[in-house]
Parts: sequence; structure tokens; C-alpha cells
Amino acid sequence: MPWDDAGPTRRMLLFGGTRGTGFEVGRLARARSWEVVALARPKSAFDGLTALGCTVVIGDALEPHDVRAMARTHGQGAVVVSTLGGGPVGRSADCWGVMTVVDAMVIAGVRRLVLVSSLGAGDSRAFASDKLIAAIGAVLEEKTRAEAYAIGAGLDLTILRPGGLLSTPATGGGALFDTPRVHGRIARADLAHLILDCLDTPASIGRTLSAVDRSTVSGPPDPVELIPARLARPACVGP
Repeated sequence: MPWDDAGPTRRMLLFGGTRGTGFEVGRLARARSWEVVALARPKSAFDGLTALGCTVVIGDALEPHDVRAMARTHGQGAVVVSTLGGGPVGRSADCWGVMTVVDAMVIAGVRRLVLVSSLGAGDSRAFASDKLIAAIGAVLEEKTRAEAYAIGAGLDLTILRPGGLLSTPATGGGALFDTPRVHGRIARADLAHLILDCLDTPASIGRTLSAVDRSTVSGPPDPVELIPARLARPACVGP
């Protein structure tokens, strides 16, 4: 069954949903009538997810047994969103957590993943500021390893690399750019919109995209913006 043919009620497995961008994804998905199943640690603040109508599965994204059980029970016809981050280098949610999610998806046969990484990871590191590398260079290395692992798993993958994240209301200015060279900031609420747009846009599969607000973007002149409508446009085919 194709990943986007799961029936009238779409299901999302959400990792990292108790706060920040992940919570915004859960809120927006529920507003759009998605069924959301979110993993949350026992001591985390998941009352907000419950209030939204999400199904909360108690477990730890760093524990393969917990993640595989969730994917096995709830994964049929589902897509996956990971906004995981934090923890000590070497066993961080940025890397180990993402790898655990990817492994569980492969075992359960779940194909579609939108992975939120960061500008400064992967090939965008070459364009990151010295200040950013000094502050979170080790975290970006963890995210780089997670990206590579997810790519190597052969999933239907979209990687989003946001700029500086803001806990401000959505502006509607969030945009996706097909270059690792941009810089800027984006509200978490706007990033959540872009994540769901990608899930509705099969042409985003296999892409690594930078996510920043149009009003803050800097970098190369006239960076190529990939809005959902453009991503969805079929390629021209010759006779």
C-alpha cells in the first residue's frame, strides 16, 4: 500500500511531540483530522498531547523495544515525523533516538518519514557560522550521523533543516529552499506547517530542504524556493 493511501483517516507516529516543534506538529495535525500517536516518556509533560486528542504511548525513543512495539502496533498505514533532539553526545535523541526510530520503521515496514534536522548538519555545515559551530558543533555532528543513517535505510524520506527556531506565533512566511547555503530563523509553528505540507507532497520524498522564514532569509542571491505547489508540479516529460 502506498504511504499516502491509508484511507480517510491519516495516521501519524510522532516522536518528539511533547514540546517545541513536535507539539506544534501534533496540534496542527489534529486540527487537520489526523490520528496522532505520540511516544512520550513517563515523566514528560504529555497532558497537552492528550488534550489535543492524541494517543500517547508511554516509552522512550532511546529504547528500541519501546519504539518497535509502537511501530508494530500503530504503524500500519502510518507516516512518521521525528523532531527528536537533546541528550548527551553518543546517546542523544538527535542521533541514537533517530536511528532507533529508523530501525523500528524498517522492521515494521513503515516507509514515510519526515526528519527534522538542523541547518549546519550534513553538507550545510560548510556554510554555518563559526559561532554556530562553536556553540552546537557536537550536536550538529550527531544530526549529521542521523541524516546519513536515515538516508541509508532507503525510506521514503524528507529531511528538513530549519534555521534558528523561534517560539513565536506563526507568520505564514515559512519557506523551503533547495540549497544548504541559506541562513535565517523560523517559528516552530511555521515549521510545523511545512512538515505537514511535505507529508501532502510526494515530490518532497528524497529531498533535503532548508526551512527558514522568507523575512529572515540570507545567503546566496535569489535562493530557489520550493513551496508545496511547486514541489507537487509534475516534471516535464518529452515525447
